[in-house]
Amino acid sequence: MSKVFRRTFRVRWCEVDRTGQVGIANHLRYLVEAAWDWGATGGLGVDDVDTLGQIWVIRETEVSILRSLRYNDVFDFTIWMLRWRRVRGTRAFELKHRVTGEIIALGAQEVACLDAQTLRPTTPPPYLDEHFRLDNPPVIPQRRFPRVPSPPRAAFVMELQVEAQDVDLSDIVNNAVYAAYAEDVAARALAATGWTPQRFKSQGLAVVTRRFHIQYQAPAVWGDRLSIVTYQLELGKSGGVRYVAVQHAPEGTGIIECVMDWSLVDRLSGEEQPLPDSLAHALEAELAIPS
Repeated sequence: MSKVFRRTFRVRWCEVDRTGQVGIANHLRYLVEAAWDWGATGGLGVDDVDTLGQIWVIRETEVSILRSLRYNDVFDFTIWMLRWRRVRGTRAFELKHRVTGEIIALGAQEVACLDAQTLRPTTPPPYLDEHFRLDNPPVIPQRRFPRVPSPPRAAFVMELQVEAQDVDLSDIVNNAVYAAYAEDVAARALAATGWTPQRFKSQGLAVVTRRFHIQYQAPAVWGDRLSIVTYQLELGKSGGVRYVAVQHAPEGTGIIECVMDWSLVDRLSGEEQPLPDSLAHALEAELAIPS
């Protein structure tokens, strides 16, 4: 058994978005699939954890996209443990194109072990160390989640209700679904400025996420009403940094927060393009003012 686990994926047609690329939500789905397969090699697969009366929850994920994945791309997903302390640890991962050897994406994810009945932190079985801990693990650069200023008046807000397809076997909204919510609200915020997905496509442009950093605060379940707010934290010549928060409506308790570094690119070449003046001016109104 290798403490560094590798699995090969092929991008399916149903996994690419309207720009022909794999979105953040599906990157997170690849991560969870690889993580469970990795766990199964050391007695911590789905069935093993269920037998132990434990559940594993994701606290934070950070992923940087260096190259877009497209239909039929074949890539190796490598995952390993960076560190583990009592009930919480961090796993690192890297996606590499099988043919070209290019690094597609990399990142880290913090997880915690909970008792399935009490939902309180609990210590995983002692063989976790034996099977998964590395003495000198390859290090992935990580950033602290930023302190976020209060929303400007022009912040974009939408509401939705959690649907059955959003919920996984744990009866809570799956971690990857929040990334889909974030990508959707970002697209809707852009559309509110007049820049719909169709307009971007007609001009040969696409918005791509370069980096996605999310913190999970509390679960949401089927039927919950959610309020999602988004606004710009930074704005540059060809993109910016967008903040998204998901809360329970109407009480406003936090569920997730995330930041998305994004760029405007040529739809075919992938090269960054300057923001059109009308889009740049509209997004300036969304900018948060640092306190």
